[in-house]
Amino acid sequence: MQAVIQLFQGPASIFGTALLGLCVLCALLMNELTKKKKGTVSVALQAKEVEAQEEEEEDGRDQCTLVFGTQTGTAEKFAKTLKSQLESAYGSTTAFHVVDAEQYKAQERLSKETLVIFLVATYGDGEPTDNAVDLHDYLVEESGKVDYAELPLDGVSFAVFALGNRQYEHFCSMGKTVHKCMSELGATPLLAMGTGDDDDDIDRDFDEWSAKFFEALKDSELFEAGVTAQVTTESVPAYSIQKIMDAPASSVNKIINGRGDNVHSPYLAEVTCVKELHGDASDRSCVHVEVDISGSQAGYEAGDHIGVYPENSKDVVKKAAELLGKPLDFCFSMTKDDRFEDLGEVFLPGAMTLEFALTHFADLLSSPSKAALKMLSAFATDAKERERLVMLCSVDGVAEYDAYVHVPKRSLLEVLEDFPSAKPTIGAFFGSISPRLQPRYYSISSSPKVHPTSVHITCAVVRDVMPTGRVHNGVASTWLARVRVGQKIPVFLRSSSFKLPQNRNAPMIMVGPGTGFAPFRGFIQDRRADSTSAEMLLYFGCRHRDHDFIYEEEMKSAVEDGTLSKLELAFSREGKSKDYVQHHIEKDGSHLWSLLSNTNNPGYLYICGDGKHMAKDVNRVLHHIVEKEEGCSGNQAEAIVKKMADQGRYLKDVW
Repeated sequence: MQAVIQLFQGPASIFGTALLGLCVLCALLMNELTKKKKGTVSVALQAKEVEAQEEEEEDGRDQCTLVFGTQTGTAEKFAKTLKSQLESAYGSTTAFHVVDAEQYKAQERLSKETLVIFLVATYGDGEPTDNAVDLHDYLVEESGKVDYAELPLDGVSFAVFALGNRQYEHFCSMGKTVHKCMSELGATPLLAMGTGDDDDDIDRDFDEWSAKFFEALKDSELFEAGVTAQVTTESVPAYSIQKIMDAPASSVNKIINGRGDNVHSPYLAEVTCVKELHGDASDRSCVHVEVDISGSQAGYEAGDHIGVYPENSKDVVKKAAELLGKPLDFCFSMTKDDRFEDLGEVFLPGAMTLEFALTHFADLLSSPSKAALKMLSAFATDAKERERLVMLCSVDGVAEYDAYVHVPKRSLLEVLEDFPSAKPTIGAFFGSISPRLQPRYYSISSSPKVHPTSVHITCAVVRDVMPTGRVHNGVASTWLARVRVGQKIPVFLRSSSFKLPQNRNAPMIMVGPGTGFAPFRGFIQDRRADSTSAEMLLYFGCRHRDHDFIYEEEMKSAVEDGTLSKLELAFSREGKSKDYVQHHIEKDGSHLWSLLSNTNNPGYLYICGDGKHMAKDVNRVLHHIVEKEEGCSGNQAEAIVKKMADQGRYLKDVW
């Protein structure tokens, strides 16, 4: 049976008609206290939020909220880790709540907070993540109309840990905005904003900030210290699991199709093409995949992104089931336990098999967080294993966690193997130990002017040997390489700021080695469709001409028909010395700067691909070109390049 996924995580999608009716009554009795800032949310969600608020009021402890804004799950992981550490130090006197930014009712709750902690990522070039857009807009709007004679958040303390990538001009923009707006509204920062750089070692950045955070919290005396009781199997947040016997096949792993226009409503797009792009001599792989979006309610422009929900491989899923001590065909349904308000919404209404749940929803190959290890420790029946897990997740165990998990990139699956006595329940595993398998984003490699009902993906297949010796096959890339024509896969489209110039006559310089060429393939299709004569230069690089020169014929065709005015190629492994795209850019520096500095028709520079090396090298060469052509100092060149970026003429899409 073709398995289909309901990946929409909105609460209203999981309640039946009877419960909905009850919630309507509850909502009316509460006099609509739980309306959202924008529009009316589902009455089911309203009733649940009222209930959670009443439970908080009945809890005699102080309250503290940790709000996360995430695109890939990292900020959520850090929020849960910080909560776990806070509970270890203050749990008997203070209740800590982890809340998705999308569900945080800032208008109602901010002014009532003693301490609110924001862990927020920046997506793309300075944008808030999808789940934090409303929070961002609310804070910006409120801070813009504040009356400094009466500050609405006076008496509220806050802390911010911002996640970003220094390769982008607007590094940690979302965190900076939150910190600025909270301060303008009268709230007091507990400590300086922390920043995590995904281009370097974001886990180390978080650990260093956490240490400073706990020192500041201790000095502030906001909360009274009080160690919480040791975690037990009963206290681990877990979904309620109901075993299902003899369920009809048609009711198990049920498909519900979505709109395809946002992360919560993926569309099941039919795969229409899968082909290998590397030559036979290559020892690596890169696939071209096309999906049909004609039945969705989503559209795109060249340069936008497609999100795909991947699947774990059968071998990984089989191993996970063995470690959990359950058969793959174990059939169950899942509901939220009202005792655990921090649990995310169930990921599939109705019956599902363990194989299906592990395949689609469990992040088994990423490293487990400290919070996950703490919850896993509750299920360890071997005293030494339990003691070891408790140490790894403790504040004092930072170095041990780093050496055992972070540095060797040990996966959750490997950890489960190392602690065989720790066998969590299914509800606890999905609720507190395994993170949710996150969507992966790819630059769309097509243009809607040529392919209005189809989206193309260009994906390098990841295969690495980890420090532990484990061969890591990238979850999403190897899955995309496995999909077959006719198969339906869950996707959604997301707008990007990496777009063609509004002026169709503006010169374009595109730097995209390897799969960095993906959005430029769409740009070329777009400009060919417009029959523009504007100058368009492409700097492409790969290892070997005969191995990994992807889309070679298309590039050459674009030169022949005049769409590309220049194609500059760098093959890094063919000669005696390494040849990279930045070498060719430096050689053409005078001409390139004449295009970029033309005041009448200024050009645009685009970089896509590897952010750790290539993008930095190209940026460094660009500064050298500016210094040489303008006869200016390094600081002056920096200001000129920054001005280009601020004008939207120097754009990056890097990873």
